[in-house]
Amino acid sequence: MIGAAPALHGIAAGAYTFAMLRIGPFQTDCRVLLAPIAGYTDLAFRLTCRAAGHSGLTYTELLHSRGILEQNRDSLEIARVSADDEPYGVQLYGNDADWFCQAAQWAQSQGATLIDINMGCPVDKVTKTNGGSMLLCDPDRTTRMAERIVRSVSIPVTAKLRLGWSACEITAPRLARQLEEIGIQLITIHGRTTAQRFKGTASLDGIAEVVAAVRQIPVIGNGDVDSSAAAARMIEHTKCAGVMVARAAIKRPWVLREIHELLTTGQAPAEPTVLEKARLIRLHFELMRRYRGDRLAMIVMRGRIAAYGTSLGHVKPFKERIRLMNGANDFHAAMDELERRVDPAWTMVPHWAFVEHLGARQPDEVADPEAVMTT
Repeated sequence: MIGAAPALHGIAAGAYTFAMLRIGPFQTDCRVLLAPIAGYTDLAFRLTCRAAGHSGLTYTELLHSRGILEQNRDSLEIARVSADDEPYGVQLYGNDADWFCQAAQWAQSQGATLIDINMGCPVDKVTKTNGGSMLLCDPDRTTRMAERIVRSVSIPVTAKLRLGWSACEITAPRLARQLEEIGIQLITIHGRTTAQRFKGTASLDGIAEVVAAVRQIPVIGNGDVDSSAAAARMIEHTKCAGVMVARAAIKRPWVLREIHELLTTGQAPAEPTVLEKARLIRLHFELMRRYRGDRLAMIVMRGRIAAYGTSLGHVKPFKERIRLMNGANDFHAAMDELERRVDPAWTMVPHWAFVEHLGARQPDEVADPEAVMTT
């Protein structure tokens, strides 16, 4: 394992002494959760996060409740799970209580730790079906629907919210309080409104209002948690029970472990070396090949390498070679070259390490950039 780094300024060892995070009958000592991110948190990526040291909850990509029941091929692919990815939650979206209940029962039959109701996705594809953050607009109707879902299964049901539709329509505190009353076991609150989407900054005050609104259930903070220091600031300011990490994990899957270690020991671990990061990237690629096939693994990694590259340093020729790969052999040849060029102690590649461009062929196809859809 990676050695420990000095404690962050102002955070002493043992500063965060938490009881177990309890979600109904389920409990864990890890208060860091991997967010459901459409197009990103498939099984291969979740297992990559596990390999990077994450021991807390993960979530499937958001799943349309009707798509699951109709055995839609894409929905079933997104819903793929593994015993190696426990504990995990299945996040569902929609607007029809009957479909929701049946999909929740299906997820329970597949071994899910819990069911999460998406009440926060701001993307038009979701809100136009009256799902996602549209559920914030009618708290009473949403509460009645959630109550039916809670009663339809025996595992915990949780909900992920935004602050409200807009700054003039802040409904999350009221809705969170009502959801607790009907049996929702945990609330995750993203500190932005639907109108903000991902612009501006997450409101810690807004998250704190939701924390104060509930009586007993844990509230998890979400939004701009991109480092262990950011997680500590959110917990200190809002008194939330833990944090959910989204976009930062796409670039640095090990950030989940970093945050957990800071919160439990008072120290953030040292940055992984370039070689450790490279091994994780290789693993992610091979897991995608296993679960999604060679073609999709290449398409996805061509897009993801830019995110991974931000943590590697000056590796433009390497990233270009990955983007232009035509097969798994090309990918591993590029990784081999990267590993040959770096010092084992480096955590970032210096600008002089790649003094010439690496050879590469043009790909048969170039994928459109993936859109990030988080709640």
